[in-house]
Amino acid sequence: MRGSLALAAGLLAGLWLDTRRRTNRAEQQHPPTGHFMSVGGTRLHYLDHGKDSASPPVVFLHGNGTTADDWALSLLDEAARHRRCVCFDRPGHGYSEATPRRDAGPAAQAALLRAATRKLGLERPIVVGHSLAGAVALAWALDFPEEIGGLVILSAFTHPTPRLDFLPMMGPAIPAVGPLLSHTVLPPLDRLILPAMMRRIFEPNPVPPSYNELPPDLLLRPTQLEAAAAQLAALIPGVAAMAPRYSEIRCPMAVVAGREDRIVDPHAHAVQLHNAVAGSTLHLLAETGHMPQHARPDAVMAAIERVERAMTGTSVHAEA
Repeated sequence: MRGSLALAAGLLAGLWLDTRRRTNRAEQQHPPTGHFMSVGGTRLHYLDHGKDSASPPVVFLHGNGTTADDWALSLLDEAARHRRCVCFDRPGHGYSEATPRRDAGPAAQAALLRAATRKLGLERPIVVGHSLAGAVALAWALDFPEEIGGLVILSAFTHPTPRLDFLPMMGPAIPAVGPLLSHTVLPPLDRLILPAMMRRIFEPNPVPPSYNELPPDLLLRPTQLEAAAAQLAALIPGVAAMAPRYSEIRCPMAVVAGREDRIVDPHAHAVQLHNAVAGSTLHLLAETGHMPQHARPDAVMAAIERVERAMTGTSVHAEA
């Protein structure tokens, strides 16, 4: 019995050290390329591209488990040609510090990122939220309606539909046990399934070669696994509280989703959100999966520009 316990302890210690080594190496290979700021005691990392112009600024919020680099690898350069664009590493992701677990929900994230945006002097930005961050963008519009210019909601989880597949991904959020898992057994297991997971996220579109610039171990750091798990656990209760209020949203909003999305059903989420918000536009993209910013950056840029025109009073027509 003692021998078995010693063997298990030695295995966990070895995995812990290997995770630490891989984390350090990934951070050396891919150091932060943006700026840092502190808001409410939380240190946030962000990319700030483009210049202030007549066009409204745009704030980009990435999905769960990735980083602000998702935008740099897709459409950030194009978006920043004519406007100022800020991409935050959401709390616990990339090089942003995690917030307490009680602040993992969409509303708490929105409040923190709204405060950061104000600190940067961005007035009434267009907020672009992808996947889980679509719920964060919606919470921002609901809780601070006078401070947001418009919304672009991409492939977002917006309504409390049952998701049993979320349960295995919530392991790192389990008190006490979660950190042990995220520092030992989960990183090597996740490295094995990450390629298949990436293919599923992008299907039916290919994973872009640019994603090779992100070391897998950067995405599998224990702090990021724990933050992503906590935010996923808070997602369904968060959207359940918000969904009855979507009709309150009055800012221009474009809803974009891939018809072939394997991760978030566009009919249960994008279509329902569009139906709830008067004046919103719906863009369902053929032969496109969960990552339209990579597969169809032209369509996402068109949605941003459509919201810009709506903010200035130019006529906008709904599309599907």
